[in-house]
Amino acid sequence: MVSSFASSVAVDSTKEMIGTFSPQAEPYTHEMPEETTPSGIFARGSYSAKTKFVDDDNKSYLDITYTFDIRKDWQ
Repeated sequence: MVSSFASSVAVDSTKEMIGTFSPQAEPYTHEMPEETTPSGIFARGSYSAKTKFVDDDNKSYLDITYTFDIRKDWQ
């Protein structure tokens, strides 16, 4: 689950089931679909996001919080 916030207001939330996996020696990989970043003056600003990996019993295995900016110019 990925949730994005601007000024403490939720602006996006995405959930994706990645399946059931049995133990194995090699790590599993899963590519999430690419998302389009909003553009324009109203989309610019600072955002915070939270990514969580949970199982069917809602047990959390990874919880990441990060921030990013959408700007017109990066100079």
